[in-house]
Amino acid sequence: MHFRIFLISLILGSTGVFSQELVDIDPTYGGLKPLPELSTGQLKTMEDLKLDVKGLHEEIQKRLNFLSQEKKFNDGKYVQSSIAREQFQYPTKKRSIVNHQFTLNVTGGDSSQSLKDIEIWTRKSNTTKYVDYEDTKIMRVNKPVGDDEWKNMKISIKKITSVGTSREEFAITEIYEPDQRVLIATMYRNKLREIISSIDRYIYAKGKGLTDDIRFINNEMNTSGQYQEIE
Repeated sequence: MHFRIFLISLILGSTGVFSQELVDIDPTYGGLKPLPELSTGQLKTMEDLKLDVKGLHEEIQKRLNFLSQEKKFNDGKYVQSSIAREQFQYPTKKRSIVNHQFTLNVTGGDSSQSLKDIEIWTRKSNTTKYVDYEDTKIMRVNKPVGDDEWKNMKISIKKITSVGTSREEFAITEIYEPDQRVLIATMYRNKLREIISSIDRYIYAKGKGLTDDIRFINNEMNTSGQYQEIE
């Protein structure tokens, strides 16, 4: 349960505590059983999000050809990262460095790229001295593009401390609280929109540069003056 709490706090900045009572841990599967079911409204929301995600995956697929022409893929991956920012946790003295990254994993040749899956990363590293808690946490959300089912959306959390490294991986459908499943699915949908906007900004900048070059050529040719022989 500790991993779930960290996950929601890291992505959504939630400071609330789970309202449901914790049930016994199932030693066979290592999870909390039984999981509360989604309400009718939550089921509809998840279905609507599924359609949104499918459409956004298709929009990203349309942009792969441009990225391929620009030779932006390296070993079948296209990566963008955010500038790291410092995070203060008031009223404590804890300080951290946080940065985000997304990876588009593709298959196929240079002219026929196909989107395989998308990874969204968040890394949070402790910069506070003499505080007893994890040095670094790395959270990854991975969603296969060809499979619409939420059960195939995987979440992994890696913790790195001075005494070692631990990792847990689970599906979004294994998150105990139904509200949190919906929030994570919504977060993923919103992140896809950010990815598209980020790629579009690059496309716009590239296109604007070409447009400016063409405008410069036209302007200069139209104002070239009278031709004459040069001795």
